[in-house]
Amino acid sequence: MPVLHSLRARVLLWVSVALTLLFALTIIGLDATFQRSTERAIQELLQVQLLGLIALAEPDQRGGLTLPTEAINPRFEVADSGLYGVLWDSDETIIWQSLSFVGRDFGPPALPAPGVQRYVSVPRSDLPPLEALLMGIAWEFADGRVETFTFGIAVSLEPYDQQQQAFRRNLIGWFAGVTAAMLLVLTGLLAWVLRPLRRLEQEVREIETGGRGRLSDGFPTELKPLASNLNTLIEGERRRLVRYRHTLDDLAHSLKTPLAAMRTLLSEKGERSGSDAMQRELDRMDQRVSYQLRRARASGATGLGIEPICLAPVVDDLVATLDKVYHDKAVRVERDTDPATVFFGDLGDLTEILGNLLDNAYKYCRSRVAIRVAGRGGRVQLEVADDGPGIEASRVQELLERGKRADESIPGQGIGLAVVREMVELYEGQVHFGTASLGGAAVRVNLKRVGASG
Repeated sequence: MPVLHSLRARVLLWVSVALTLLFALTIIGLDATFQRSTERAIQELLQVQLLGLIALAEPDQRGGLTLPTEAINPRFEVADSGLYGVLWDSDETIIWQSLSFVGRDFGPPALPAPGVQRYVSVPRSDLPPLEALLMGIAWEFADGRVETFTFGIAVSLEPYDQQQQAFRRNLIGWFAGVTAAMLLVLTGLLAWVLRPLRRLEQEVREIETGGRGRLSDGFPTELKPLASNLNTLIEGERRRLVRYRHTLDDLAHSLKTPLAAMRTLLSEKGERSGSDAMQRELDRMDQRVSYQLRRARASGATGLGIEPICLAPVVDDLVATLDKVYHDKAVRVERDTDPATVFFGDLGDLTEILGNLLDNAYKYCRSRVAIRVAGRGGRVQLEVADDGPGIEASRVQELLERGKRADESIPGQGIGLAVVREMVELYEGQVHFGTASLGGAAVRVNLKRVGASG
């Protein structure tokens, strides 16, 4: 059986199964009770009719018994009426038979002894099945002679079978209607009972997308502890994230100051012996501190109370800043930014990703840079391209590592793309390198947590 992920589907399924089994057992029980009641009614009918025949029997002039036609049940006189009577003598010869047989005889059943009653089923090919009652009688005549006779009454089971079938159909129909009504009521009840859970789910989703900062109040008693714990968790996560970032930020800044002082002291002493090696180690330490400082600024977008950020203004601000930094190159920037695309994450993370990509494009381009921003399928897609020398496919993985640069002649620390890769991974995204239509490198970034404004 496939796993059902919906509580409502699980409840409805198992209630349906339980109701089906319960009603099936009830139908079987009621049907059996009705059938036994029918059988008792048939036996009582046969008893009454048999005693009536015995009461009407009279001796005839030939020393046997006869039944007066005018006094018996009229159904005995109607062909195929469903009620049949027969009388046998001691030789098992039929001496009287009701006209309802219409020329047919009862058949040769095993006759009971005097004083014994026997119910027998009489299957017929020319009639519906019959249920019969036979009784042997020792008849004492006026002259003291005793003869054995057998009275028989048979009734057709066809109308009783029809009643049984109609009862079953009505029973199944009623219980099917009751089941459908109960499931309909249960569906409405579940919708009402599960409404607070749906509200809780909606508010958690709004928190993830930045629509609200905490869960609201007013939940049922059973959900209040959960809502309170979630609010406590959200607040604790926010404080932990801020504390973590501040700690790393402070640590990185505290290391940069003594590094700068050491570099200054080396330059003032002017000693060449070992100073070059010391300078390289200081540069390496400075790169690592810068790298960790930039990583500390990445929040990873926990989804807790983050508000949507429109990408177009961020791109405009970064382009304006880099135009000033690289004003000597007079870079022409082509922008294709969808104003409806928003990013659910940290503004510092977004600025770090786009800033590093655009800074590399400005740095390595000849004169043109292109940037495209679009939202599609619940994700945001960024593409930064330039008309520079491009990136060899064999060096892509190398350039994503810390401290690796495409061109050593151009100043830099080689940590920008490494920071981009790690930040993009925090947002469950991917970084792809390719060749741009401008002739240089094209870096495409796909981030998960996005939405559309409005």
